[in-house]
Amino acid sequence: MLKGRRVIRGIGVSSGIVMGTARVIFPGEKKVPEVAIPPSRVQAEIASLERAVARTVEELTRLRESAGKRIGGPVAKIFDAQLLIASDYEFLQQVKEQIVSRRRNAGYIYSKLVGDTTLQLRRSPDEYMRQMAVDIEAVAKRVVSHLNRHRRRPQVKFTANTILVGKLFTAAEVMNYRNLKALGLLTNEGGRNSHMAMIARSLMMPVVVADFTWSDVSNGSRIILDGTNDVAIINPNQTDWTDYQKLRKRQGPALITRIKKLPQIPPVTKDGKEVPVAANLELPGPVEDVLCERRIPIGLYRTEFMYLQANHFPTEEEQFDYYSRIAEKFAKTEVILRTFDLGSDKFKEDGLLEREDNPALGLRGIRSMLEMPDIFKQQVRAILRASTGGNIKLMLPMISDSTEVDRAKKLIALVKYELRKERIPFDPDMKVGIMVEVPSAALMADQLAKRVDFMSLGTNDLTQYTISADRNNQRVASLYTPYHPSVLQLVKMTVDACHRAGIPVSICGEVAGDPLALPLFIGMGVDSLSMNPAKIFDLCRQVKKIDSNLVKHLVGSVMASGSPQAVIRKLQSYRSALDKN
Repeated sequence: MLKGRRVIRGIGVSSGIVMGTARVIFPGEKKVPEVAIPPSRVQAEIASLERAVARTVEELTRLRESAGKRIGGPVAKIFDAQLLIASDYEFLQQVKEQIVSRRRNAGYIYSKLVGDTTLQLRRSPDEYMRQMAVDIEAVAKRVVSHLNRHRRRPQVKFTANTILVGKLFTAAEVMNYRNLKALGLLTNEGGRNSHMAMIARSLMMPVVVADFTWSDVSNGSRIILDGTNDVAIINPNQTDWTDYQKLRKRQGPALITRIKKLPQIPPVTKDGKEVPVAANLELPGPVEDVLCERRIPIGLYRTEFMYLQANHFPTEEEQFDYYSRIAEKFAKTEVILRTFDLGSDKFKEDGLLEREDNPALGLRGIRSMLEMPDIFKQQVRAILRASTGGNIKLMLPMISDSTEVDRAKKLIALVKYELRKERIPFDPDMKVGIMVEVPSAALMADQLAKRVDFMSLGTNDLTQYTISADRNNQRVASLYTPYHPSVLQLVKMTVDACHRAGIPVSICGEVAGDPLALPLFIGMGVDSLSMNPAKIFDLCRQVKKIDSNLVKHLVGSVMASGSPQAVIRKLQSYRSALDKN
């Protein structure tokens, strides 16, 4: 039984803060025993297998329908892959043939063939292959459980404020555990684009993936899970607990419901200046209803989730159906749809792009889409067709120079021509903007601003590219900060260029929702701040304390700083003065 405090650092694949007690789900299933069966029992074993598979298909179908109702159709398609696996005719034939030839029980044969299949998949450097192994094992677990006649177990019940700790959680388990009121997950396995993480984010369930051993956590231990800051604290001391109780009030999924209580959106500064706020979304989910109700625009909607979930590019009709639903749902405000932002590390279809040693500096974002113009045009067609309500904007990711903008706009113009020729309605005035995520785009912002209708600063990538510090690498975590003077210089350079060109500019990186940076961005004249929905409430409360004219004088002082530490000290000093007033 672990008694001491332990801090486990990892990667928060679903943000938010929860506090409670640990429930450990120990790794590994009981090995299915190998049982010799007489010839007379062979057909009965095959019949049992068929019944188990049929029940598994029924369960997965219900899960898919439930996910569709609670989260949305595109996310529910995660279970389509498992349905295909469960009903794989060729694999089931292999199982049946081995039951006949080896005269062994169905559970053993099925488990062995699944193990043989997933062994190489789990060792693959390809994330898609590793995810496939997880899906196959999730299906196998269900089939084998149905084959076990003595599997009846009491209904799992969790005490209040349970945080689950386990080696791996499947998408279906995340949904089931959320239904059982589990607060969050600490797990060994699962990337940000795993099905588990996607479902968790849609359900606003914090998840931290970290390297830890089972001796680190015991059942009943108090635990703080911070998916926003990539950390879990086991057996926290009273100071930890008190600090996180205060922090949780300002952050995390529970905060979403407090958006309804905001007196005014957009918020207004002390001297009467509106500060437009927007939300970043990457998956459909319950948060959409709150945003619609308060007419909060979507400053960044990441569309690549449709590809990542389906394991292939969705058809034009699939995209049109989804974009149309989004446009209709947010009819009273606007939605900025970012075209697919994918690199070779995320592509799952053979032959699309060659694997790259450094995909962050390779063919990603608009570069990959320009290499695949048919796929790009297909997405643009779907977005344009969904734009008839006049509230959709299109945004191009990872622009590095004007040539990319010109090539993309040429393809967009061609799609418009084709739609007119086919007499398919669309918004001919749909705005087209770009994301500024690499230093080259910021440095030539004056030229780029003449070619687009708006710009949005993606400060997450801009920071790592400017400082050459991978934001997911803990060894250089101390270097990665959007408060580095060089990053702020590029931000201001872009904002000034947009103002000269008369186009709006927003910030949509994580720092957009940081109250510490708020006075600086207002002082710079940033037109809109788009952030994780969980950060909107706290930011809006801070706006009313700020005088938009006074903070203009803060900009010069901050920009003259020689280090991130100096920047942060000045901003903290200003915030302290605000809090006292």
